Amino acid sequence: MSQLGTEIDATLQRAAQLAAEYLASHQDRSIPVARPLPPSELLAVMNLSLREQGRPFAELTSDMEEVLTHSVRTGHPRFFNQLFGGWDPASILGEWIAALINTSMYTYEAAPVATLMEVEIIRRMNELVGFEKGEGVFAPGGSSSNLMATLAARQRKFPHAKKEGHRAEDKPALFLSTEAHYSVLRAASIMGLGLNAAVEVPCDAEGRMIPEALELAIEESLAAGQTPFFVNATAGTTVAGAFDPISQLADITDKHGLWLHVDASLGGTVLFSNRHRQLMAGVERADSVTWNPHKLMGVPLACSATLMREPGVLRATNAMDADYLFHGKSDTCYDLGDLSLQCGRRVDALKLWFSWQAHGDSGFAQRVDHLFEMAAHFRENLVARDGFELVREPQSISVCFRYIPERLRSLTGESRRDAVSTCTTRVRAQMTEQGRFLLNYATVDGSPAYRMVLVNARTTEEDMTALLDEIERLSEDI
Repeated sequence: MSQLGTEIDATLQRAAQLAAEYLASHQDRSIPVARPLPPSELLAVMNLSLREQGRPFAELTSDMEEVLTHSVRTGHPRFFNQLFGGWDPASILGEWIAALINTSMYTYEAAPVATLMEVEIIRRMNELVGFEKGEGVFAPGGSSSNLMATLAARQRKFPHAKKEGHRAEDKPALFLSTEAHYSVLRAASIMGLGLNAAVEVPCDAEGRMIPEALELAIEESLAAGQTPFFVNATAGTTVAGAFDPISQLADITDKHGLWLHVDASLGGTVLFSNRHRQLMAGVERADSVTWNPHKLMGVPLACSATLMREPGVLRATNAMDADYLFHGKSDTCYDLGDLSLQCGRRVDALKLWFSWQAHGDSGFAQRVDHLFEMAAHFRENLVARDGFELVREPQSISVCFRYIPERLRSLTGESRRDAVSTCTTRVRAQMTEQGRFLLNYATVDGSPAYRMVLVNARTTEEDMTALLDEIERLSEDI
């Protein structure tokens, strides 16, 4: 072996050792979730300047150690901040192989194995959704998947728009709930429809779109001379984890001939669970579905599938028939480039394939059931403690709540709301500074609430109890 080969071998072995130690250390609760530093201090600690002359490859492992030290530990059992977290060794292996093969997903010629893997995964995900002849493709995230669904809906309703753009008489209108992900609004902006074309439909007390309100909004849109074409249902809202009533919404979209998209970025994974799949009842009636395995399936970011009930829709929407890629071939069923908005596209399906091989359907079902059980335990613990207030009745793995310190419990009305809001944001800021926990908050029903997200299967009841203890302790000092 050459000297360079020996150096690469030794460095990669050291990097693998560091990675293994890093993952194992997540179980040590004495290690903080984060060591937050302001940008100026972090720049002073880490030399991030780019050099004119390169450095020996072996020196990069010290940089790796610094990066790991100063990054947020999203695999830590006390990271509750986002709708992703934890770690899966099989997926990490897939990520490593994706970097090794370093290919793009536009043609079978360039990515034969990865293409067949993606096709098989899409087939299986469509089967779980109930799309018997469906198609699909992976995207960089749920936002891109939602954009592709909106474009596909426009292609069906306004087929001239792909070539000509919109005509004055088109006046498209799309509908989403007030708690839907902002990417749907952004899709309206990107497509040139404008935010005013997006109609936000009210939700019930749990955060689910109200079908009667959707029906009324569509009728008002028609009366105003608009052309409704798209309805976005959400299966697992970002803040409260609520599931819109898909079957009832499908009745309405069928009646009016509208495209029904289900943003199941969070909730798609419940389809593995016999106990919880009813939350997605009616999803087989949708025209398209977004599903993010990097959420409840525990696959590393980013991994998002865009699923379509009818084959040919993605190609009709996105195809540009680039000759330099496809060379006018008639048999292009395994050339996925024209299904996507991207040209260069990473092999994001590979890490999911490895994870699915390791866990199987049953493993993912057990994961879903366990995370739902953990959320239920957290809810029970919370409501049993003085001063804690459940803001929404949780439907899945997100629990929104507030804590009212004893000194504030005698307050009423706006005074109480303002004081509790201030306490919530300050406590959250202190927790973030200290780094023992990372917990987010969001505005719910007009004021801030803590947002507990259970996505890490290694989180324990002790971790959840420790979080509530910490909130109590910090609240009394503010």
